[in-house]
Amino acid sequence: MKIITAEDITDSTLTSSSVPETDHAAWSSGTTYALDDYVIVTTPNIHKIYKSKQNSNLNHDPVTDTTATWWSDEGSTNRWKMFNTTVQQQTLKSGGFNVVITPATIFSGLSVVNADCESITVLMVDPVEGTIWNETYSMISDSGITSWYDYFFTPITRDSDLAVLGLPPYANAVLTVTFTGSGDVKCGALVIGVARTIGISQYGASFGIMDYSTKSTDSAGNVSILAGSFSDTVDVDVIIETPRFAEVKKILTDARSVPSVWVVEEDTDGLIVYGYFREFSILMTNPTVSLTTLSIEGLN
Repeated sequence: MKIITAEDITDSTLTSSSVPETDHAAWSSGTTYALDDYVIVTTPNIHKIYKSKQNSNLNHDPVTDTTATWWSDEGSTNRWKMFNTTVQQQTLKSGGFNVVITPATIFSGLSVVNADCESITVLMVDPVEGTIWNETYSMISDSGITSWYDYFFTPITRDSDLAVLGLPPYANAVLTVTFTGSGDVKCGALVIGVARTIGISQYGASFGIMDYSTKSTDSAGNVSILAGSFSDTVDVDVIIETPRFAEVKKILTDARSVPSVWVVEEDTDGLIVYGYFREFSILMTNPTVSLTTLSIEGLN
């Protein structure tokens, strides 16, 4: 079990993106907007889409409309969806895209969550040492392929999550992440940060989802379902070295209010969750090893 505590990606660290920020026209104080008109605001660290809630909407700044009288916040622009905390919202571009990040701090881990692409290339270049990491990771899944028949006739599926750990911790390295594929290529979250080891995940872990869909039944017994978002859940026991008790407790405590990537098992798709822990406890079983119990809930 490892954890990557997410570092904020801001205008100062996102050096470039091949995804254009042209979702809608930019808001203008001199334009009168009708009901349901869309605009974007691309000022630093905003990058939001807004929808007009009224006709004759003139000179009402969406950012300062804190009571949502004139505008409703429709979420991040396409370019910035992969950097917010709503994993189900995905940055999308036909044929693939890349982002270049100049982090403000050292990082040693990277994770991609809720992606839909054929491959991901991670490139790190240091201004002095040159290329220090250049790896391409296939996102084509072999899960469920247990025979030659499966290999030839089972529909191709893709892994949605990726964790890259052990990146060289160079303070001034520039990171380029390239998403490749045919058709619409998508990414729900790109997370970088320092990767820390919690311990060894144990078999018997429980995985599930929390479904926010609504279901109702009328007087005739007809069921209506309105599909909503969902979040992953994990309950897992982790063996830690007892001498690391204080260190692990501090790592988990510091992560209590920061979105983090929890890597239950690095090489298995579906065992990466981007979210928070609901609770944890550490049972000091003996002087050598202790047992940590974690309940984790993903971002929706």
